Amino acid sequence: MATPEFGTISATRMELLNTKSRIRLAQKGHDLLKEKMDALVIELYAIKDEVREARKQVEKELRVAYQSLAKAEMIVGPDKIRDLAQYAPAVLEITTQTVSIMGVRSPRFIVNEIQKEGEDVFYGLTSSSAQLDRSIVYFRKSLKTLMVIAEKMTLLEKLAVEINKTKRRVNALNYILIPKLRATAKFIASTLEEQERETFSRLKRVKAILEAKKQ
Repeated sequence: MATPEFGTISATRMELLNTKSRIRLAQKGHDLLKEKMDALVIELYAIKDEVREARKQVEKELRVAYQSLAKAEMIVGPDKIRDLAQYAPAVLEITTQTVSIMGVRSPRFIVNEIQKEGEDVFYGLTSSSAQLDRSIVYFRKSLKTLMVIAEKMTLLEKLAVEINKTKRRVNALNYILIPKLRATAKFIASTLEEQERETFSRLKRVKAILEAKKQ
């Protein structure tokens, strides 16, 4: 049967059963996607809190690092600090891994220490100060915290994209596909009822004709 709204639809009981089955499947998919979206939103806000705390931490570490560096410059002079910086070796190595959080793949930054704090100091103790040591320690701490922030911010962006994509799919099911399937099922059911009424009316007429012939 063809209609402007429903196109060509086979108004049969089998088609009605198939449509109802598709409605249940679409509703189940909608519920699962809605649960996923809610869980992603919870995860996103949790990570936002982690980023907020990490930013506070890195601000504190950098503040201590720069204050200690300024004191070291006052003790040994800025020129001496610049000279020492030229011989500073690499102490941290950054590698990446890919992690998956609820299907969202994101890089994880791993900071490995090439040189432990306090090991093989590259400058003479007599030519430096404890403030320079303190500055180096806190700059290293801040670098690790910055990598955590970078990792979390990248994950936040990917979660936001996934939430928007999931939301579009939820809305498509909720406002387009499921209403359309329900309308189709209602149309088929009403068509079958109309056909049954017509069949019943024909049977009544046939029965009346047969009874009239007998009389």
